[in-house]
This record gives sequence, C-alpha cells and structure tokens, in this order.
Amino acid sequence: MRMIFITCCVLIAAVVAWVGLGEVAASPAVGSATAFLEAHDARVRAVILRQPSDSLTTAEREQVRVLINDAFDFRELARQSLGDVWEARTEAERDEFVDVYRGIIERSNLDMFIRYHRDGGISYTAEKIADDGRAVVLAEVPLKKEKKIISYSLHRPRSDQEWRIYDLAVDGAGTIAGNRRAWTRYISRHSYEKLLESLRKKLARLEEAS
Repeated sequence: MRMIFITCCVLIAAVVAWVGLGEVAASPAVGSATAFLEAHDARVRAVILRQPSDSLTTAEREQVRVLINDAFDFRELARQSLGDVWEARTEAERDEFVDVYRGIIERSNLDMFIRYHRDGGISYTAEKIADDGRAVVLAEVPLKKEKKIISYSLHRPRSDQEWRIYDLAVDGAGTIAGNRRAWTRYISRHSYEKLLESLRKKLARLEEAS
C-alpha cells in the first residue's frame, strides 16, 4: 500500500521547496541550528567510526539510535504530518500516534543514517532563520556513488530547550508534506482508526525483523 511505503520511508516523500538561503559562516555561531547539528553529528560519528568495519555491535547500534532520535521532535513531526486530523484527537490518541510513528521511523531509517555518516560525512552549506524562529539548514552528503542534498527543518520546542529536527527532505523529497497528503487521502477513504491500525501492524513487522 502506497501510504505505508511513504510512512516507513520517512525521508522519501513529497517535494519541499527552498528559496533564498544565505551562506553559513565557516564557524557557525554558538547556539545556532547548524552548530547543534554539527555537534550532534560529531557524537554520532564518534560511535560509528570507532571501528573501521561497516559492522556495529548491538550496543553500538542502540547507542547510535538513541543519539539520532534524541535530535528529533517526533511530536511536532506527527502533528504536522496529520494536519487537521491531529486537532481532532485526544491527548491519549496523540501520545499513542507519536509512539507508533516514532517506532516506525527509528527502525526504518537507522541504517541509512549510519551509511550517511560512515560513507561521506555531512557538511552544512546554508542556514536560514524564519520570523517565527524556526530554522532550515541545508547539508550535503557526498556518498561513494552519489551526493545527497538534505534540508533540515528545526525549532526549539521551548525557548529554554535545544534545537530539534521536525522535518527532513532528501534531494527535495520531504516527510511532512508527503505523509500529510497520503494520510489525508487514506483517512478520507477509511478512517483515522484504520490508519493507526495499519501503522501498528507496520511497527510490529519491523520489531519482529529487528
């Protein structure tokens, strides 16, 4: 089912436009979104590059998973992905949806993130801060046979909190817009409950395979 494909491949969804970026300084300002991403990448690479081989121990994979997912705001990702449907849900329903969605993302994209860090490393090329304080940072990942362009959307959940990623686009294909379109269609044809049921089944399959 196409909806499930889009959901489990969180980085491969709809087109995200980007216009008018300024260049990031060679040394990003302390506390900037770019500085946050660079510091986070350094922590991830310290684990991934600990051994020269492509294999990570189970403990190392878990360490990388925790590091990567701690950088994301899954609740904001879920809220924007569901759109108006989110507003109609109770807090308990929202919590459950975030837990299921997070589980799918964690298990679907870990290997890809590891590959990005091991094969090429990420270099940040531009940053823009919107009037509402949210940021978009562009990055390049030069892999062995190709180069990927990544657009990170970040915000601070609260003014006293660190930056968190709430959307990603790889080579122009983003997460929120694609899932929102797919889920809106699916819910209109079936129901929110059916959508959640299908996502639970997807998560169960991923858990069995891991």
